[in-house]
Amino acid sequence: MLLHPEHSKLVVSLVYHYDELVSYVKRRFGDHHFAQDVVHDVCIELMERPPLSTVHTPMAFLRKLTRNRAIDRYRQHQTQQAHLDSLQQTAGHAHHIDGERVLHFVQRLEALKLIIEALPSRQRQVFLLHKLHDMPQQEIADELGISRNMVTQHFGKAMAAINLSWGHAA
Repeated sequence: MLLHPEHSKLVVSLVYHYDELVSYVKRRFGDHHFAQDVVHDVCIELMERPPLSTVHTPMAFLRKLTRNRAIDRYRQHQTQQAHLDSLQQTAGHAHHIDGERVLHFVQRLEALKLIIEALPSRQRQVFLLHKLHDMPQQEIADELGISRNMVTQHFGKAMAAINLSWGHAA
């Protein structure tokens, strides 16, 4: 994949300042491995979807992009953890539910998780922001830098794909 010279400057800047960016995320979130994952995500994002306009201050741009990616990952982790905690509490309080029903529920939940993970990245991102984070479509559009109409289209396609796959997984 060949990058435009402006975009390759960003990637070179990211590589040159990799440790600094990892430290930046680690200071804010406290986990070195988490910070590395975030910076890797940013690198992949820059290579897959370079910025549409010229970046005049690469380090400021990279810090902002890295911080936003870290916040997204942290929120996603918190949401997943809350759901897992809720499931554990439900399983702990519902000891009268037989094991077969619990197993069936866990299997269906895992199947749904795989279906969502298989969505194209933008559809998955829009779906998770809207359904799990309860973000309104306009806020999602602003966050992702796309039109509200595109958010609606991505969400509709995600729902259609989930419904189609869910029907086959049932």
